[in-house]
Amino acid sequence: MNKINKDQIDPVVEPESEKIHRMSRAIISAVPVLGGPLLEGLNALIEPPMARRRTEWMTQVTEAINDLVESKGITIESLQENEKFFTVLVTASNIAIKNHLKEKLDALKNAVINSALPGAPDDVLQQIFLNLIDNCTTWHIAILKLYHGPVQWAQENGHIFPDWSMGGIPSVIESAYPELNGQREVYNIVWQELNRYGLINTDNIAITMTVSGMLSKRTTSIGDMFLEFISSPKVP
Repeated sequence: MNKINKDQIDPVVEPESEKIHRMSRAIISAVPVLGGPLLEGLNALIEPPMARRRTEWMTQVTEAINDLVESKGITIESLQENEKFFTVLVTASNIAIKNHLKEKLDALKNAVINSALPGAPDDVLQQIFLNLIDNCTTWHIAILKLYHGPVQWAQENGHIFPDWSMGGIPSVIESAYPELNGQREVYNIVWQELNRYGLINTDNIAITMTVSGMLSKRTTSIGDMFLEFISSPKVP
């Protein structure tokens, strides 16, 4: 089956930061005294960042698409004719260039792959989900994954929750993610936004409840679909 040749990946669109880099080179080159050494120093210090990010991103996507061709029997020709897939690829690529965090890049890559599979969300939902990836932080994604099912999350991540009898959602969040200890204002904003986006069904985390309530699933059906869209597709 035909695959994509990664060696042929080459940036086509020049982002704003690339223009700045090119302009800096032109200005320095125009100054005779500063030209040579300083220009070389600039090149050594500032590799065109957007070009690098674009190449790294497209390499990851190419590898994922080639895996898709092998495992799912999808052809490159069918992808070329798939308008839904192409729209997601272009949108996700624009978002990826603005990000460096692995969690968001993985979410974008998985979104691209899942858009090519049977049963993918419709065009409207896909664009909503891509906008969510763009607007959300890695903590939004992490907390959403946690409350997709805290018990299952703990099993998958080798985590043991304390032996609570009563408590609240903040205790679960801080146990799962110790980095958020003492950061309640931060994750409260994250939670409120997840609720406003319609991904979480509980608006108030300042409620004392039983341990069963603390560890209950809180994601909505849309939240579940979003997580599936940004997760690595299951290989039979």
